[in-house]
Amino acid sequence: MLPVAILAGGLGTRLYPLTERVPKALIEINGEPFLAHQLRLLRGRGIERVVLCIGQHGERIREYAGDGARFGLAIGYSTDGPALLGTAGAVRNALPLLGDAFFVVYGDSYLPCSYRDVERAFREAGQPGLMTVYRNEGRWDASNVEFAEGRLVAYDKKNRTERMQHIDYGLGVFTRATFEGQHTDLADLYGDLLRRDRLAAFEVHERFYEVGSFDGIAELSRYLWGGPQRLIMSFAEEYINESAEVLRRLDAGAIEKLAQLLAAARARGGRLFILGVGGSAANASHAVNDFRKICGMEAYCPTDNVSELTARTNDEGWASVFEAWLRVSRLRAEDCVLVFSVGGGNLEKQISPNLVSALQYAKLVGASIGGVIGRTDGYTAQVADACVIVPAVNPSHVTPHAEAFQAVVWHLLVSHPALKAAETRWESLR
Repeated sequence: MLPVAILAGGLGTRLYPLTERVPKALIEINGEPFLAHQLRLLRGRGIERVVLCIGQHGERIREYAGDGARFGLAIGYSTDGPALLGTAGAVRNALPLLGDAFFVVYGDSYLPCSYRDVERAFREAGQPGLMTVYRNEGRWDASNVEFAEGRLVAYDKKNRTERMQHIDYGLGVFTRATFEGQHTDLADLYGDLLRRDRLAAFEVHERFYEVGSFDGIAELSRYLWGGPQRLIMSFAEEYINESAEVLRRLDAGAIEKLAQLLAAARARGGRLFILGVGGSAANASHAVNDFRKICGMEAYCPTDNVSELTARTNDEGWASVFEAWLRVSRLRAEDCVLVFSVGGGNLEKQISPNLVSALQYAKLVGASIGGVIGRTDGYTAQVADACVIVPAVNPSHVTPHAEAFQAVVWHLLVSHPALKAAETRWESLR
């Protein structure tokens, strides 16, 4: 399919102060930068090559998306330079990377239509440009297109009429020659093509979403949690859908790395210490049983010893209980410390400081560190040798998903060929 130019160089002034230091493309939507959702959508629609037209904060976009391999795409970059070039100017600047024909989409647009159908319509029309339109009727934004019998009759963003029931959907297709003029804005280019009867049109029927406004961010967030049916779904259905999305996004490579870390510790005669607080402490206790019984690995959980834990809390304070327990256990370099936690410990926010102290001690003695956690901004994520992050698909459910998927991950680990040493009961029955 044709490549896609994404216009991601805008200033995002409507979202200030949110976009003062973060480009719109990297605004977090349901636990991930918007760009991740946009790129996955494009890949799912058959697109293989993307050119990101970047400007302010462009280096952050480049750092995040890289060459596009993790999204199944090949990504190139075109930079505006010190002066903004405008939407058409940005595309003109990117022409050496785009070829003879290409899609153009705005960097704040999420457009779940069939790109293959749009490309087919463009080729059949034989025109240098095509605008996709959607029957908006003033619902999601101000309608600006008069469209009748498959043809564009009028397009104007400033002088709207009652006959304008459609809207520029935000997805165009163009030939390279279209940008040989001096237009700086895509709207002006569309208008010029329409006046010369050189602009084809294609009507799509999927609603557009955008992150150029705070209302738009909220609408897209709701849509991505469950699509248009979310409003009539039960809470149970929503939660199950979220869980399926968490499972889909789990990083298998990170889990494999953690499996190898644990296997290496066992091979060198090291012990496993699993640390957790609250619900994660209960998970740690269960996991210790599995690592000992199924994997034949010497494993311990400090919170199983409630007498020592409460005595140390009473006499020495909560922040040092895990560190003191590890010291008495003579933690050494051969051992591994595995953290089950939602946040992973954060001294700045004074959340689970006992995890931070324990990990600082583990680093001091040279023990390996693993983690299964729910956030990327905690201490565990910063220092772990292997860390599995449970994706936050719904900010309101970070804790239940993180603790639930700790169980999924450790059961995967104890079943892993690199670790499993004994059959479980039901599987052993033939």
